[in-house]
Amino acid sequence: MMNPITREYKQAIIIGASPMGNEAAQLLALLKWAGYGAQEENDPHDCTACHSGCRKPEMKKDIYVIAADGGLRFLLEHKMRPDFLVGDLDSIRSDETMTEEMIKAAIDEIPHEVVPVEKDDTDMGLAAAKAYEKGYHEILIYGGCGGARASHTFANVQLMTHYAKKGCQIQMMGNGIRMEILWNGCKTFSSALKGSLSVICLSDKADGVVIRGLKYEYVGSLTSDFTLGVSNSFIGQHAMVSVEDGTLLLVYERG
Repeated sequence: MMNPITREYKQAIIIGASPMGNEAAQLLALLKWAGYGAQEENDPHDCTACHSGCRKPEMKKDIYVIAADGGLRFLLEHKMRPDFLVGDLDSIRSDETMTEEMIKAAIDEIPHEVVPVEKDDTDMGLAAAKAYEKGYHEILIYGGCGGARASHTFANVQLMTHYAKKGCQIQMMGNGIRMEILWNGCKTFSSALKGSLSVICLSDKADGVVIRGLKYEYVGSLTSDFTLGVSNSFIGQHAMVSVEDGTLLLVYERG
């Protein structure tokens, strides 16, 4: 019998307090697949045990879940615990459904770092630093955009830029939006995607920008003071965005 192929899925998931919209269901599915919370029944066809000769890859799952302050509530509501909790706990304590006894009981069972309210970094920034320190260079942020405080969304874009330049793949999702930083690199998109894609220049200038497979194709430079790359559209083709020198924010919005 042939040995099964093993692939590794290594990723940190950071959960913040902002509304997630439809992405909440996506996050729950990912967490359950990774072994958090209630488990689904196993697929009756176990390729590691069968003798049919198929080579469906095994998936080695290395997931590290961090709750950034108020993100803990989402996990507790779904009977899940993070691997780590970090923050000043102001968001949790402002939640009327969470008593001090409930908060204490929760954090006593979770590895955590409680920090002062007055500090030089955000709770999300501390969470990202923890993920990077633990060796996770692929990071998903849920509940980091679209909340009541727009300043935190902008700060999280800064955060994403910082870690993209350290070699991380980092995405932020919530309320039908997915954001990703592209720094001196290339990103491809499936032909199955629908909706819009905005390509926003964050550096003063981005040179060698190529946009292919979208409604509006482009080759040239983008600057931070002109909105040329906003509101492009997927058209059922494989698409690609690349940049030779500069930092781009890719904003994908479902149609």
